[in-house]
Amino acid sequence: MAKNNIFKLSEDAMRILLIVVGSVFTTLVLVFSVMATIEIQKENLAGASGYIFAIFLTMGLSRLVTFLKERTKISFLRFLILFALNVALGVLVFFAKDNHYFYSLVGGLFCLTVIISRIFKLIQKHDIRSIVLNSIIILLFALLAIALFVPYGEAFVAPILIVCFIVAISALLEVLSNAFSQLRFKVLFKIMFRTYALEIILGLLSMMVASAMIISYVEDSIPSFGDGLWYTFTVVTTIGFGDYVSTTVVGRILTVILGIYGIVIVAVLTSIIVNFYNETAGKKDSKELKEIHSEEKKRK
Repeated sequence: MAKNNIFKLSEDAMRILLIVVGSVFTTLVLVFSVMATIEIQKENLAGASGYIFAIFLTMGLSRLVTFLKERTKISFLRFLILFALNVALGVLVFFAKDNHYFYSLVGGLFCLTVIISRIFKLIQKHDIRSIVLNSIIILLFALLAIALFVPYGEAFVAPILIVCFIVAISALLEVLSNAFSQLRFKVLFKIMFRTYALEIILGLLSMMVASAMIISYVEDSIPSFGDGLWYTFTVVTTIGFGDYVSTTVVGRILTVILGIYGIVIVAVLTSIIVNFYNETAGKKDSKELKEIHSEEKKRK
C-alpha cells in the first residue's frame, strides 16, 4: 500500500512538474515572438534573428513536454520530427539575412510543422469534431504556406513577420488554455442554471450597462458609453483604477449603488456555488450530482 501511495505521489509530482515546465516554455515563446515582432518592425533583423531562433528552439523543447505527458510511441515520433523541424527553422533564420526566399522558406516550414502536428492529432483522435477542426487548420496553413512564397517587393520580412504574429497568437491561446484547462465550464454552467446564479449575473450586467449609459450622459469626465462601461466595471469589481472619476450627484449615487451591489453579488454567487457543492458532495444518491456526472461521461 505504501509503495502504491509513493508511486501515486511521484506521478502527481511529475504531472505538476510537466505543467509548470510546459507553461514556462509557452510563456517564453509568447515573449520571444512579441520581441521578435518589435525588432522586425524596427528593421533590426540582427536582433530579431536571435529571438526567432529562441522561438523555434523553445517550441521544439516544448514538444518534449508533450511526449512526456503522453509517453506513447506515436508521441515520441511526433517529438523527433517536430523537434528536428524546429531546430532547422532556427538555423535557417541566421542564413536568411536580406533574402526574401529564405524568410519564405522559414514561413513555409513553420506551416509544415503545424500541418504535421495536426496530422498526428488526427491519428491519435479521429472523431468527427477532431477531423473537421484539424482538417480546416491543415487547409488554412497549407494555403498560408503557398501565400508566403508570393513576392512582397521591398517588404521581404513580411513572411517571418506573419509567422511571429501567428506564433504569438497561438502561444497566447495556449497560455489561456492551460490556465482554464481544469475548469469544467459545462458543470459550472449547469450549476448556474439550477441555482439561478445566471439570472443574478445577467441582472448585474444589465445594471452595469444601464448605469454606463446614464453616467456617460451626465458626467463630463466620462465622454463615451465605452468609457462609462469601463467605469462601471471597475466599480463593480472594486478595482477602481481612478482613470475616471464621478463628480455629479447622479453619478455618485449610481457609483455607490453599483459598488454595494457588486460586493453583495460576489458574496451571493460564491455562497451559492459553495453551498451547492456542499449539499451534493458525498451524496451518491443526489439527483443533481448524478445528472452532472452522467453528462460529463457522455461528453468524454
